[in-house]
Amino acid sequence: MKGSEAIIRAIANVGGEIPAIKIDNWLEQLVNADLLEMDSREDDNVYYYKLTESAINFLEKKGVGV
Repeated sequence: MKGSEAIIRAIANVGGEIPAIKIDNWLEQLVNADLLEMDSREDDNVYYYKLTESAINFLEKKGVGV
């Protein structure tokens, strides 16, 4: 539920409504900032977003355990 809460809080922070493409843009920005990396696995056609070391360090400094 924490992930869902984070998403609705982020949407609330930008006025309560966003186009679906906005979430893709946010994820792309996080990839470009070296906080997420995209990963695909040979067993399926699904992309995964994975936290980078930079993101883990950032979250730990904020007191969030990963």
